[in-house]
Amino acid sequence: MFTVIGTATVDLFVSNLDALPHSEGDEFTVDSLVFHDDPLRSSLGGNGANSAYALARLGAPVALVGGLGEDHLGDWMAGQLAGAGVEMAGVRRFAGMGTATTLILSDAQQNRIAFHHPGANNAVAGDAIDDALLQRSHTLLLTSYSIMPGLRPDGAVDLFRRARRSGTLTAADIGPAIGDPPRLEELRPLLAYTDFFICNEHELGVCTHEEDLAKAMTEIVEGGTGCVVIKQGADGATVLQRGEMEGPTAVPGFAVDVQTTVGAGDSFNAGFLLAIGEGATPVQAARFGNATAAIVISTPDLPLDALSRAAVAYFSDSSPRR
Repeated sequence: MFTVIGTATVDLFVSNLDALPHSEGDEFTVDSLVFHDDPLRSSLGGNGANSAYALARLGAPVALVGGLGEDHLGDWMAGQLAGAGVEMAGVRRFAGMGTATTLILSDAQQNRIAFHHPGANNAVAGDAIDDALLQRSHTLLLTSYSIMPGLRPDGAVDLFRRARRSGTLTAADIGPAIGDPPRLEELRPLLAYTDFFICNEHELGVCTHEEDLAKAMTEIVEGGTGCVVIKQGADGATVLQRGEMEGPTAVPGFAVDVQTTVGAGDSFNAGFLLAIGEGATPVQAARFGNATAAIVISTPDLPLDALSRAAVAYFSDSSPRR
């Protein structure tokens, strides 16, 4: 079984505004009140929830560990996840705290303003996963490290140490690089217990202070992790395993018509780790992860629901790569 610990957030989208609003006091004015034809949309969000949902859609047994508020948004998100087959026993409902939300306003030119409330995500710590769940888990994915204060830094280290003792494969995605993103100095104790270190190229640069991709990846491997996987959007991914003398291997992405980028990185993680669990090499797994993400970004409505094991396998075999 897979276990995912990370954020669970309700994303709210107000799209296709004529212009983004400007504040002019407490009255409705021509500039502060903006009409929009597109209705408000809600979507499952948060790195942990997205990754768990994607794994469930791919047919994998998966448990989510995280936090939701005791509110109607928490009820809605719990229903969405459970309906997809995600085990929810590790998701705690916190009284007096709201479910995390991100409200995203965008105009017709795709300029955006976002408002984020971390809510119950801030209350989740490494000890939220008990030893019994670790014993049942062949793979543990830690996501949202940078924005979950209960995991930084000792909570995550202790969790991965316990996972290593139980024989559980560990993967850590350190994104997103916002707020107070982690640096290599903070992550060194965690790397010793990390089998797969995952992030995007920007996050890697912030972490290592190194602009050269190969050098930055090498720093992470030398810190103790077994394999570094860098997500690169349309360009696919780059993989470096410990002991690989020839350096990083580029794994091309797929040529698709991009409809959305929401959930792309989380779905890559799901596809990559699913393939690893089935015996694929990291390079083969990255190709499957690229295909998983490509399906999501090319699907305009309910993109994670387009995922299935068969759909990704067919897409990977039949679609042109960049």
